[in-house]
Amino acid sequence: MSRTHEHLTSKQLLLRPIHADDVDTVFTLHSDPETQRYTGAIGVLHTRDEARALLSRWEEDWTQHGMGYWAVEPRESPGQMVGIGGVRRKEFEGRLVLNLAYRLSPRTWGRGYATELAQAALRFAHEAAPDIPLVALIHPDNAPSIRVAERIGLKLERTLDYEGVPTRVYRVG
Repeated sequence: MSRTHEHLTSKQLLLRPIHADDVDTVFTLHSDPETQRYTGAIGVLHTRDEARALLSRWEEDWTQHGMGYWAVEPRESPGQMVGIGGVRRKEFEGRLVLNLAYRLSPRTWGRGYATELAQAALRFAHEAAPDIPLVALIHPDNAPSIRVAERIGLKLERTLDYEGVPTRVYRVG
């Protein structure tokens, strides 16, 4: 994959690979019970060391695979990270998939950022790894996230228990 796709710009957003300097924002997002309401495996972070460990795994994705989660910044405020998202390689039910994720600061909700980020990630995944299936694993009660997945054309495949959490599996339709 070409390294030129690491940094993307959309109508409202600047997307760049996540890095160690993003620890404060990652900690803030992942220590907030509101943004973590529907998460299972990651859960609420309690320390910056936990955020550093998470960031280290995400940075390794970029190093090893040339893809991973982006830091999300509004174009109107470059350098002000307001979330994370994108696609990350993951094993799911014994298969390699690209996991679509988006997590944004509550102060940005309702601006269309999640949809714009998800659309960019979907295009990126199609170009960078067209042979790897893309999934979005979403808690059934997370209506805003479900709307984003459906808005970008993902279809509900099924509901299952994943890592002890009820989960809807959405795939490219």
